[in-house]
Amino acid sequence: MRGGVLRTISSWLALAFGLSLAVLEVVRNWGHWEWWPFWLVDYISASMLVAGGLTALKTRATPLLCAAWGFSCAMFWMSFFGHLDEAMKSLALLTPRDRSLTTAIGGMFVITVVGMTTALWASIMPERRR
Repeated sequence: MRGGVLRTISSWLALAFGLSLAVLEVVRNWGHWEWWPFWLVDYISASMLVAGGLTALKTRATPLLCAAWGFSCAMFWMSFFGHLDEAMKSLALLTPRDRSLTTAIGGMFVITVVGMTTALWASIMPERRR
């Protein structure tokens, strides 16, 4: 695949993922918001992804897109392995909601790895000239 195709895929994935992340954060915390740094970082990530996706689609520049995916990947890495660690400590006490949340965060972590990989490849692959 050429860089332009990878950039487009990563950009649209960033837009969809960023907007979904913002909505899912509201749904998850509605009525019982956690300590503010835990949810603010999700909105920073979502904002960076949307800005990076739009910038890459408009200008064909990928640095902001790569940074957004890198930030999001690191955030989901910590979230997933933090939840997994808690799950391993109290396996018998896990509720179905805890299992579902850990699984969902793991899936979102995988998406960030895919997004980051495609953005990085797009930044080093040449575009097809017409």
